[in-house]
Amino acid sequence: MDDELKARFRQFAERWRDDETVDDSGLTGRDLKVIAARLERLVAVRYASLDELAAMTK
Repeated sequence: MDDELKARFRQFAERWRDDETVDDSGLTGRDLKVIAARLERLVAVRYASLDELAAMTK
């Protein structure tokens, strides 16, 4: 997930009041903000083949 997408989700989450229900599952604005905060901490890990990994150790 790139930084632009994370920022757009944060903006979406911030539009909701903490106690406002987002959908019929009971998800609230506060929940969206928690999700956004966790997404911001995600770090992309690039896929590497075993050959690439082996080459890195030489």
